[in-house]
Amino acid sequence: MSFSKTQNRWDGFLKKIEERFQEVLEKTEAALPLLFEATDFETTTFSNAWQGIYSQASDLIYKINDTWDEKVEEAFENAGIDFGSDQFNQERDKGYRIQFELEQKLKSYEVKIFANAAKKLVQQVQDILSNDFCCSQCQAKLPVKSNFFRSYYSTCEYCQTVNTFEPGTKARNIEHFAIHALGEEAALQYYLSYEELKFQNYLKDKDIHKKEELDAQYQKYVETYLKKRIEIIPDYKDRYEKDLKAKTAFLTNY
Repeated sequence: MSFSKTQNRWDGFLKKIEERFQEVLEKTEAALPLLFEATDFETTTFSNAWQGIYSQASDLIYKINDTWDEKVEEAFENAGIDFGSDQFNQERDKGYRIQFELEQKLKSYEVKIFANAAKKLVQQVQDILSNDFCCSQCQAKLPVKSNFFRSYYSTCEYCQTVNTFEPGTKARNIEHFAIHALGEEAALQYYLSYEELKFQNYLKDKDIHKKEELDAQYQKYVETYLKKRIEIIPDYKDRYEKDLKAKTAFLTNY
């Protein structure tokens, strides 16, 4: 088979992978939020459903590299393209680039759909708590803070009684689901930039971007993530330095 025919088949395969990948995400965007609402915002069911979708999308991504190794590389060599030549590397890198772009899209979509679910869940629980939180003295409705994951005191504006707000089990149970998702959303741009720099180094097989540049980008990701958590739950400020060190430890170790 000639080079042009082999190239066309390779391009067609990559296009089909992208189209099928997009179909998976579009179906997910329609179905997963409905499932979340139908299960009364049950986070375990939501997470398990996403894992199945994630696996399906990942399998499509990995198929690019597998198909290159199993069929395409040999096909280009049979078409007279020398292994390691510029033409050969361009076709190989085309697959690497699309694979990476789909990985970035999948990460972005995962962060988006979990953040949206977290916002719905927070609002739903806040609405429930707002109906239940009343003054112990005069029974007047009391407002519930947007960051309701911790106990706090609230003074009734009618009778001046000081009331204690208790978030309850459901609110405490969603803390890590919601806080992590919203932290990831706030820091996503830095995570994607970090991965892009790493990929460019990998593609060129040399350190175009030095370790210090990579470390700085990852540091921004972690700092933004942790500061978003503090914005929602100020108590996390006391453990900021410890969490920062733990989340960036691998940069030093590896």
